[in-house]
Amino acid sequence: MWTKTWLIGCNYTMIRNLGLTKVFWVALAFSYLFLLLAMYAILTLPKSTFDVNNAEHVLTAVRLTYVRLSIVAVSLVGYPIILFSSLKYTKYVTIALTAWAIAIYIDDHLVLYRIIEYPDRGIVLFVQSIRPLFLVCLLWMSFELTFTKSETR
Repeated sequence: MWTKTWLIGCNYTMIRNLGLTKVFWVALAFSYLFLLLAMYAILTLPKSTFDVNNAEHVLTAVRLTYVRLSIVAVSLVGYPIILFSSLKYTKYVTIALTAWAIAIYIDDHLVLYRIIEYPDRGIVLFVQSIRPLFLVCLLWMSFELTFTKSETR
């Protein structure tokens, strides 16, 4: 029992010493939940979503699955490592990922939604509807990391 309490205390101290608010941690948790749902939605798209005879559809499918999924997967694994090692680099990574997510959001609305007709499945519609909240969470995390003075920097 003592070991379990000690470990929880160490983790809490490590998180508390970062000097980030609870809103940051809620935004981070929401971001992780969104990214996991988005990965699941992309990986479980029906094969009829993309027309294999259309070159635009094939290029879009490759870009959507390989490029985006690889960046998201690396981010999901690497972000906690960077977060607990250096807040300075976490700030830069968060700002870069936020800029990328906003650019992808704009690109999807200008180009992708005209090319691909997504199925009316519940998870795809849900992920698309909460995507602006995900961007707000990323923006909040970027602002907090930029303007928060922490003892561990």
